[in-house]
Amino acid sequence: MRELSPATDSIVDPATRSPRLGSFRGGLPRVDWSPLGVGAAARTLRHKRWLYVAIATGDVYVALAVVRMGYASNAFVYAYDGAQRRMLARSSWLASPFAASVGNTGGEGCRATFATRGVSVVVERARREPHYGVHVETRGFSLNASLDAGGAPPAIGAVAEVAPGRFDATEKRALLTTRGALRVDGRTVSLDGALAGYDFTSGMLARHTTWRWGFALGRAAGGMPFALNLVEGFVGEAECAAWLGGELLGLGEGRFTFDRARPAEPWRVGTADGAADLTMTPGAVHEERRDLVVVGSRFVQPCGEWSGRLSLPGRAPVVIDRALGVTEDQDVTW
Repeated sequence: MRELSPATDSIVDPATRSPRLGSFRGGLPRVDWSPLGVGAAARTLRHKRWLYVAIATGDVYVALAVVRMGYASNAFVYAYDGAQRRMLARSSWLASPFAASVGNTGGEGCRATFATRGVSVVVERARREPHYGVHVETRGFSLNASLDAGGAPPAIGAVAEVAPGRFDATEKRALLTTRGALRVDGRTVSLDGALAGYDFTSGMLARHTTWRWGFALGRAAGGMPFALNLVEGFVGEAECAAWLGGELLGLGEGRFTFDRARPAEPWRVGTADGAADLTMTPGAVHEERRDLVVVGSRFVQPCGEWSGRLSLPGRAPVVIDRALGVTEDQDVTW
């Protein structure tokens, strides 16, 4: 089981003006890349920020994201019904950079917004407050939820060199408790007691970036709250972790086996350290393809059920019968 470092007070060492690379227990401080001396033009082209939020009941998985790319912005929301194995709703928008804002922290003071004609997305957490407010309004879709971080296990934070001279900072947290409701085309889904998690990322990224990612929220056999964050490529091992009850456990880098031409088929997911032997069986696929001549992306995020086991040193195997979540295949030139 991989050891995590104590939380750092700065992602850039002020003396050396170099990033403090590592994998940290307890998340990250405010992300500020200005000590690297990157010019305004380079920041516009290379600085990418996003906030992804997921909420899972026993049967419904709700996801949203706000992405700020400097020269453009993107947002999406969807709701997946695991019992019926179908999307209840799904929407995505591409807009000018002025339509979105993503702050410099995933913790206290977190704020991400997206607004364009007919849609409003707001995620915010006030300073010295444990709750995140999550609000989405668009045609046929309304989400209003409060996510409580007060009793949740620690976040994992990672700072990594993702390409020569390019750096990324990311914070993942899971098992936040939820209150609220989702309304889709006249149907109301209670989110009271649901589990939630988020991904805050801010980086000076390479023009071409690829990764595979997996995220799960649910309960292990016996009822223990369980969450998982794995990535292959990009930040790699530094952000890979599982949450079991109140514990945060570092894992090896993810290993994803899937058919790119058939993303709705099951994905086999393991880790480089052999700790995970899992399957994610999709029920539906959220997919976006953008071709804007000089920039473009292929983004595939199947949503469905995770099952399998974690084998951790000194512990009995942790069996996951059914946890909702996603896998992802991302290939972007930006």
